[in-house]
Amino acid sequence: MKVYYFAYGSNLLFARLHARTPSIRKIGIGYLPHHRLSFDKPGRDGSGKCGIEAVDGEEFIFGVLYEMDRSEKPILDEIEGSGHDYVDKPVVVNSGDGPVNAFTYYPTRLDQSLKPYDWYKAFVLQGAIENEFPEHYVEYIRSVESIADPDQRRHDENQAILQSKRA
Repeated sequence: MKVYYFAYGSNLLFARLHARTPSIRKIGIGYLPHHRLSFDKPGRDGSGKCGIEAVDGEEFIFGVLYEMDRSEKPILDEIEGSGHDYVDKPVVVNSGDGPVNAFTYYPTRLDQSLKPYDWYKAFVLQGAIENEFPEHYVEYIRSVESIADPDQRRHDENQAILQSKRA
């Protein structure tokens, strides 16, 4: 059985997500109305990760709709920290083919004092570019202030992943 997943952060990069959940298949681009994207979900490494929150205004977030085997959802739940760092919730995503029922991850808490590491922001930015999100949305991601990762090994590992995704 298949499920639909709406990715909006570092999982925008198909190759990164496919390495984690091999059944994943990109369906297309979608957007979630009345939501705001932020980079202030506390990460396990002490930095800010992508989070979303519902808002009353006209804001919306872009993301990628993926189809995956239901049997792989627990793998993604574990990676995303579902039940701890995030909770998965059903959402109705607007796509070129109309509304799609999917799930996505909402952060359990936000901390506006946090900033993403530069490599993490680069994952999200590269994913937005790879998926040809509108330029104003790409520019918003580009404008987010990031910080250097104090763990050089982690920084180098993630930079290597980014470089391999560009090849």
